Amino acid sequence: MIDWLTVVAHGFWIAGLALILAALSYYIWLAGQEGRSLRQELAGPSFQKPLLVGLLLVGVGLSGTSQQVWQVIAAAAVVVGAAIALVLSWRAATK
Repeated sequence: MIDWLTVVAHGFWIAGLALILAALSYYIWLAGQEGRSLRQELAGPSFQKPLLVGLLLVGVGLSGTSQQVWQVIAAAAVVVGAAIALVLSWRAATK
């Protein structure tokens, strides 16, 4: 029998890593097109938001697949940290 909750949990962290990889790939390309350094592109808020959403998805997925307490605590720390950073990022963008 397929454990669908585990499949969904693995789907979250895979989607998170895919989002991070796609954002990184796009901003490497954009830095080359715009003639800016990669450091400038990656420091901008337009890269930070997809990165943080990706980290949030990775944390949620890892917390769903963790089997030991310390793994759940580490995944929860990633989720909380990414959520706080996302909220702060959106607040700074609206000011």
